[in-house]
Amino acid sequence: MTVETLLTWVVVACFGYLALVNLSYLALALGGLLENRDRRRESAAEDYETLAASRFTIPVSVILAAYNEESAICATVRSLLGLDYPEHEVIVVDDGSTDATLARLVEEFGLVPYEVFPRRIVETAPVRAVYRSADHPSLRVVEKENGGKADALNAGLNYARYRYVCGVDADTVFARDALLKGMRLAMSDPARVIGVTSHLTIALDPERTMAEPPGRRRVDGRAFVAFQHLDYLRAFFNNRLAWSRYGFMLCAVGAFQLWRRDVLEEVGGYARGFTCEDIELTFRVHEHYRRQGRDYAVLCLPDNVGTTEGPDTVRKLVSQRERWQRVIDESVWHYRRMLLNPRYGSVGLVGTPFYLLSEVLAPVFELLALVSLPLALAVGAFDWATFALALVAVAFANGALTGLAILSDDVHSRLYRPADLARLLLLAPLDLVLYRPILVWSRLKGTWRFLRRDKGWYKFERNVRGAGASAEASG
Repeated sequence: MTVETLLTWVVVACFGYLALVNLSYLALALGGLLENRDRRRESAAEDYETLAASRFTIPVSVILAAYNEESAICATVRSLLGLDYPEHEVIVVDDGSTDATLARLVEEFGLVPYEVFPRRIVETAPVRAVYRSADHPSLRVVEKENGGKADALNAGLNYARYRYVCGVDADTVFARDALLKGMRLAMSDPARVIGVTSHLTIALDPERTMAEPPGRRRVDGRAFVAFQHLDYLRAFFNNRLAWSRYGFMLCAVGAFQLWRRDVLEEVGGYARGFTCEDIELTFRVHEHYRRQGRDYAVLCLPDNVGTTEGPDTVRKLVSQRERWQRVIDESVWHYRRMLLNPRYGSVGLVGTPFYLLSEVLAPVFELLALVSLPLALAVGAFDWATFALALVAVAFANGALTGLAILSDDVHSRLYRPADLARLLLLAPLDLVLYRPILVWSRLKGTWRFLRRDKGWYKFERNVRGAGASAEASG
């Protein structure tokens, strides 16, 4: 086989893969629009004031796993304590932090030692002490030896008292109605709805962003952060809403994952043997319920429940996204028995194949495309005009899909300023050449580490907060 023939086959394979993936994304985006429409109508008819005041609203245990989060922890806990919800407890698990995380909590919330006996549902690293806030009776802090995020969440699960458990991240500041929005569908059908996640926005300084007056959503002026914002919109409004609609919602995100507690206990809690806990747990719940033929639902909602911290440098973004790639690879490989298996319904026939196609195989075709360029130049088979035309076509196809996500979010929330909407739409086609190369490198790096069985977290430093941000967030 000549080099030219090999190149031809590589180009055909890459374009075939690209067309298949984009058609899949388009089908999901249209499904996401329908799901968003239906959820928006349901939400508009809901009486949230009655839910917020009713003593029959199902209580929730919120578990926050923290490791070296001294810069963000107090703002996150304040937002959780300030949730507009009839009855909830906040359990912060300090997972052996080596910085001033615990000291900040003690000082800010008046923590005092507290005697309590856990149920020990899941074995965890040893607990050193438990504290309770003298100022906020619903706040408890569990200090334990380091065991990783999943282990910390399991420790919180052992101390949780309520029927539903909400796992959250320490770098996220939550809207006051986050639990009301998240629990709305669970309360309407608590026997069937076993898990819920929802939409989050992204910012370099979540405290300052959430402290802004309600009614408007300001998009960060830096293109690097705006591209991450677009990435989140595509993930939630184009993908996860459609996954939710069609019964294969495969990622209840770690920043906001609501689960019925008996489900977590039944599947053995959060797994420690994976890079991250959220995607694997969602796969495991689906596998467990589908294998037993039980009726259930894991849902994603379009409501914005908070703002999470986005990386402020390329190095941090690569560290975050390669970790996400690893856990996707780990989960798809570990639960490969579901792939194209009719026993697992839409999860096996659509959800798992989609993850394999769009996430696991993506680095393979991206690497093939990158290698083919210099090879085509070397043998004189490269046509600049064709390449430019293809690049523009792909960029605008990607921009169109992103535009659908922007439209879906704006229709649901009506929070964007016209200038921000216009800016996001203008940035959408540029995503391919200015932002995607970073993700390509991240996926390649994550895949390589997966093949090496590397499960390290590689935690990066939190962003520098603006002066006074914490004080504003507490107001």
